Amino acid sequence: MCYLINEAGFPPGVLNVISGYRNTVSNVISSHMRIEKVAFTGSTLIGRKIMEAAARSNLKNVTLELGGKSPNIISNDSDIEQA
Repeated sequence: MCYLINEAGFPPGVLNVISGYRNTVSNVISSHMRIEKVAFTGSTLIGRKIMEAAARSNLKNVTLELGGKSPNIISNDSDIEQA
């Protein structure tokens, strides 16, 4: 994913992909005062913790995609039956 972001021409630092232990990473990112936006795909439990920490810190923008086990991106030319 990072390779594609770079190839698309995003300037360094505009988008950062971070992986790690969910409680540690989600808490640090969602409560950090210099981070203004968080997007998260995962469990409802962790999504709730991210939203709470974001509200307590600098009320950052949060986008959550919660509860699904197999997220997919389906483009306009996809075979819907196969997807």
